Amino acid sequence: MIKTWTIFYYLIKNNLIKQMRSYTFLIVVALSIFLGYACVPAASDGYEVFYIGGVRGIYNSAWLGGMVAMISTLILWLFGFYMLRSQISEDGRLKVGQIIASTPTSNFRYIFIKTLSNFVVLAVLEVILLLAFIAMQMFRGEDYSLQLKEYLLPLLFIALPSLFVLAALTVLFDVLPGMKGVVGNIIFFTIWIMFSVISIAVPNSFWDVFGLDIIRSDMVRVATEHYPFLESSQEGGSFGYYPVEGSIPTFNWQGVEWDSQLLTMRFAWVGIAFLIVILTSLLFTRFRSQKDGKAIGSLMMVNVHGNKNPIGSPRGKTDYQLSPVIRDKKIRITRLIRAELLIMLKGFSIWWYIFTAGAIVGSILIPLDKIHSWLPVIMLFPIAIWSQMGTREQQFFTKDLLLSSCPPLYKFTAVLISGILVTMLISSGVLIQFALNGSWTSFVAWIVGAIFIPTTALAFGYSSGSRKLFEVIYMLWWYLGPVNNIPYLDFLGLSSTNHRLYIMLIFLALCVALIAQQVRDGGSLKVKGVQVNDYKKQYSKGEYNEKAKH
Repeated sequence: MIKTWTIFYYLIKNNLIKQMRSYTFLIVVALSIFLGYACVPAASDGYEVFYIGGVRGIYNSAWLGGMVAMISTLILWLFGFYMLRSQISEDGRLKVGQIIASTPTSNFRYIFIKTLSNFVVLAVLEVILLLAFIAMQMFRGEDYSLQLKEYLLPLLFIALPSLFVLAALTVLFDVLPGMKGVVGNIIFFTIWIMFSVISIAVPNSFWDVFGLDIIRSDMVRVATEHYPFLESSQEGGSFGYYPVEGSIPTFNWQGVEWDSQLLTMRFAWVGIAFLIVILTSLLFTRFRSQKDGKAIGSLMMVNVHGNKNPIGSPRGKTDYQLSPVIRDKKIRITRLIRAELLIMLKGFSIWWYIFTAGAIVGSILIPLDKIHSWLPVIMLFPIAIWSQMGTREQQFFTKDLLLSSCPPLYKFTAVLISGILVTMLISSGVLIQFALNGSWTSFVAWIVGAIFIPTTALAFGYSSGSRKLFEVIYMLWWYLGPVNNIPYLDFLGLSSTNHRLYIMLIFLALCVALIAQQVRDGGSLKVKGVQVNDYKKQYSKGEYNEKAKH
């Protein structure tokens, strides 16, 4: 038993250290600290984050403890999922899965350890956010009486059960067939929206996995007791950016009365999380390959007579040589763009191509006034193409190979142009529709948005080295802007045209992408202290065969 817990401890510790060393973890930590500051505005800041008809509670431990529990479940569910969802896929990609599959570790133990490890990472992020709110209580100075119990009880009863369910879902989506890629990301985003709506629009619902209504409804009730005019208000407590003028009336909220019914409802989600873990362990294939589990294909070498033999097979006296390096006089950017386009558009199912072609044709044939609300959906189809920009080399370990073949700036330009061309192709039906209807302002705004998306994707890709950061930020931006018509977030210009703003953001994203690309790929690749370009020059002059003999 002691040995089992020791294994658990070291596996969880290693996973936590690995996550803490990633850029994504640092970004989420920075976001948590920023939220701790932005969600506790001063009375003179002119805005509120949690709106109850223009009043709020005094910044005491109870109010801020409830706020951090509600905000953390909403935010960490979204960003935490995309940060942690590929742990099992990563074991397979790094060829660790085969080692794990050969050990006597059961499926349930392996899945449970992965779930528990992800839960610990989420709990660490939750504690960081909680410490940020504690610091803000002291900084704002409305109530210096620090009551740790008022912070810890919402953490224990609201946040941790919800995060345990999230940790189980991160592993389930990494095992469930068809959910490992961008489709799973979109489905989870839909689930997040659904649970968010349930938490606010359906009071006292068992399906309130976030636990928002437990705290929110009690805050609204006490606020109504102090300010009776709120009884006729339609605002029952909602999150967002709400500008206010003048001083904000306050009241004293002392926290939730935790009874057995609330606790039973919350800890029921812990049982649901365990059921998800059991289901995941049953679906887990233990890193078996396709069909009978054999390796797909063998790496081939070509002998001088053109015969193919797999690596590792008996060679006899046959001499082998690698393909010679052929050097062109100049690099053809058009060839690079063509290759990038082929890579970007390859690998999707036939249904993706059919739906995309149908969306393009439908955008031309259907009258604009009847499809205007549907247009944002068109810009969701290429998300898997955009998110791979700037990340493929990191994912498939081809960075050094590409650095030895062409300057990084040429590769950067080819990827950016290819991403814009793909976006314009998918947007072609919308652009034709705007042109036919004479909507030239919308035409320009859409083109700016079509350039903004791949440029931002490239910036996020080079900065993080992962597809997930762009996918989560883009889907959130897309949902708030084009779908919900928040003016300054509508990068497609459907509700209001802010193309000048997004032109500036394009240049900003381009600068970020260039800097990140130079930091990541700008260094010269060396082999035993010799520049790769030196090898290319020598080998291109026919010296390759001579050097290969030695």
